[in-house]
Amino acid sequence: MENPIASSIQHVNRARLDEIGMGDPAFTAEIIEIMLEDGATRVKNIRAACNSGFFEEAGKLAHSLKGAALNVGASELANLCAVIDETVRKRGLPCPDELVGSIEKEFTIVADELNKIKCELSA
Repeated sequence: MENPIASSIQHVNRARLDEIGMGDPAFTAEIIEIMLEDGATRVKNIRAACNSGFFEEAGKLAHSLKGAALNVGASELANLCAVIDETVRKRGLPCPDELVGSIEKEFTIVADELNKIKCELSA
């Protein structure tokens, strides 16, 4: 029978998360916790940097969040971060507000799924 929690997860690649956690539930839960805390801070800082006109900094933060997202298998979040990085650092354009909003929304979805996985790991 399929696990209802696992079947509802769509924004996090569980196989990738398990791979980086090396099959150790406690280590995987640690990775999740780091992503939840650091990711939330990075998302807030991306918004703040964009709003303040610090586009280079926003690009660096997005690049960093992209790497973290890829580590936990959150490819859509990583893709959105890559667009910000490309737009502001490589092209020198301002941050598109809609794109920053999309990153915020996707991070919320990813965080919800990571929290579900964390609960599953501790069960």
